[in-house]
Amino acid sequence: MERQVMENALREAIQQCTNELGWANLAEIGAVLRKKGIKYGKLSTFISSFPHLVETRIDNSLTPPVVYARLKQQYQASA
Repeated sequence: MERQVMENALREAIQQCTNELGWANLAEIGAVLRKKGIKYGKLSTFISSFPHLVETRIDNSLTPPVVYARLKQQYQASA
C-alpha cells in the first residue's frame, strides 16, 4: 500500500477519534485503521513512522497507561 494512502487514512482516523481536548486514543485509531483495511503490525511503531504528522503522549495516571495521538498543529488547520 502506498505511503500517502496510509498517511491519509491515519489523518482521517485521528480526526474521527479526536476528543474535545484534541487527542485521540490510540486503541480507537487502530480500530478505525483496521476497518479501512490498513495493515500496520504494531500501532505505536506505525504512528511513529509519521513524525511530521502526528505527536503522541502517554497518560500514566491510568492502569494500564493509555497512549493518545493528535495531528501536529500545521495539519490541524487543514483538517
